[in-house]
Amino acid sequence: MKKILLFVFLTMFGVVVMAQYKPAKFAKTLKTPNIRETAAIDNQAPGVQYGNPVVNTKAAMGEYIGTSGTYDMQSNASSMSRVVCWPDGTVSASWMMANQTSYADRGSGYNYFDGTAWGTAPTARIESIKTGWPNLNKWNGNGEIIVAHNSTKDLVISTRPTKGTGSWTQTLGPTGPIGSAGAALNLLWPRAITNGENNQNIHIIVLTMPTGNGGITYKGIDGALLYYRSLDGGATWDQQAVQLPDLDSLHYLAFGGDDYTWIEPHGDTIAFLQGSTWNGTFLMKSFDNGTTWTKQDVLTAYYATAPLTQVVNPFYGCDGTMAGAMDKHGVFHVAIGRMYANGDGTSHWWNAGTDGLVYWNSSEAPLDTAMMADLNLIDAAHKLIGYVTDNQAGDTIVGFPYYKGSLSTYPQVTIDEYNNIYFLWSSLTVGNPDPTPYNFRHVWGRAWFNGKPAWTEMQDFNADIFDIYTEFAYPEVAKELKNNKLQLLTQSSPQPGSNVAAGTTYPAVPVHEVSFDFREIATSLFIPVSVPVITANRNSVGQNFPNPVKGTTGFTVNVENPSNVTIEVSNVMGQKVMTLDKGLVNSGAQKYTIDCSQFNAGIYFYTVKINGESYTHKMIVE
Repeated sequence: MKKILLFVFLTMFGVVVMAQYKPAKFAKTLKTPNIRETAAIDNQAPGVQYGNPVVNTKAAMGEYIGTSGTYDMQSNASSMSRVVCWPDGTVSASWMMANQTSYADRGSGYNYFDGTAWGTAPTARIESIKTGWPNLNKWNGNGEIIVAHNSTKDLVISTRPTKGTGSWTQTLGPTGPIGSAGAALNLLWPRAITNGENNQNIHIIVLTMPTGNGGITYKGIDGALLYYRSLDGGATWDQQAVQLPDLDSLHYLAFGGDDYTWIEPHGDTIAFLQGSTWNGTFLMKSFDNGTTWTKQDVLTAYYATAPLTQVVNPFYGCDGTMAGAMDKHGVFHVAIGRMYANGDGTSHWWNAGTDGLVYWNSSEAPLDTAMMADLNLIDAAHKLIGYVTDNQAGDTIVGFPYYKGSLSTYPQVTIDEYNNIYFLWSSLTVGNPDPTPYNFRHVWGRAWFNGKPAWTEMQDFNADIFDIYTEFAYPEVAKELKNNKLQLLTQSSPQPGSNVAAGTTYPAVPVHEVSFDFREIATSLFIPVSVPVITANRNSVGQNFPNPVKGTTGFTVNVENPSNVTIEVSNVMGQKVMTLDKGLVNSGAQKYTIDCSQFNAGIYFYTVKINGESYTHKMIVE
């Protein structure tokens, strides 16, 4: 990794967003490991501690709302519902937390934004017993529900009638099915959603404990995926331990922990995704609130019933992380992580250095398996959402701890009321190595605006000076937008790696505590200057052109109503270097220019204030 000055380092990051993208290369000394597939993690002792823990006490990316302590693996694969944006502008968030290395106190952390400020960061779980994998949803009108597991036979359900306040009521249930030994099986890694007029309907998909975690097979499946439904807020369960069509032992040998995720319900239409390298990927849909189901392949499974003794040549599938959303026309839009895998006759393997986030929608045939083997083919088919990008400095991938997924993974998909689709994901980012040395992960995103022929460019939402040396993992986005802004929850740390999920191929990291951070991402940040987009608020500020700039540069400001407009230019240290007061301007499109010839080379930010509302963009001066 070349040594460069901080100024050049920051300039490089500014160029990333604007440059033509190319996949990043691995350093010549780095060999990406093949990882033997193992059981999903529920509870695991942290790695070796070297001295004092590294504690992240301040959120770099957004507002600090809590810590997960030392339990910093939020999922084995796909994420669960952990952020709720309410109609009145309040926000609820939940995550796994534990403050002891034994994890005896592991449970659900929770915080609430009352419209003005977040509450005090929690110091203890909400449950009275050890839990994991919290799913936070609306419940019974204005209430909240968290569904988690506790590694015993029952799920743990916590409810309260009023969001943000009051005591939680904890119940156990539903119970696992009766196994061959005559006892109820343990249930792990639930995913829960609610729907109905008052969110009184609860839907859960959950896994029976696999043999690798101490469980037994159920109906020939080593980790059976089961469905539960309550139509009365959890008082009773009218569907319990249902093995849905084609999810039986004739079609699959096993399912993995967290290899599944719900899509936000629309009326009585509910759906979930399941995917892994060996099981392919499929969409399970119900149009009658979970009574009947239809299965649709996203990526065909050719090896779902292949035993470990079968030698399987290398192929590409899903890394277990996926997300989806349904648009206003009933079409499901899906993002899946891409993964290389093979079988040597004794074990299944996957490669931690695989990259690529792939797009599919339900109006199409399944993804072509030959296309999945080549990023160029995926890109040519307009299905490559994201990947680890090259930068102008030509930096390489120098090292990475892995999170049981690919290099670009843990996607999130949100669709607004205008059918604009927003994708976020966690991706390794070159040019920002940790002294370990590891590259940091950042949150990246791009959009596909309704009626437009092309994606917007990929953007690194942690490219500024405050974020580049911070690890951002496990992004979770509320399905509801607030004031044209995505509501984003992430786990962050000043050091790459995990106490729990890090593999053995790379050295163990010191035990460190991590933060949970909340941030709003304006949809206007996805918008290139050439793509006008309908939004609820028609004030907008375009990206400057040319960029990078040597002399003058211009940009367009759309003003919905006559407004006072000012323009401020700041450097990367936050110091204002120019202020332009445009006074009261008429509604409509206005073109402004900035003379940058007086500025030193580097990264700057121009902020346009329209009647007090601020819109900020980055520009580069050469």
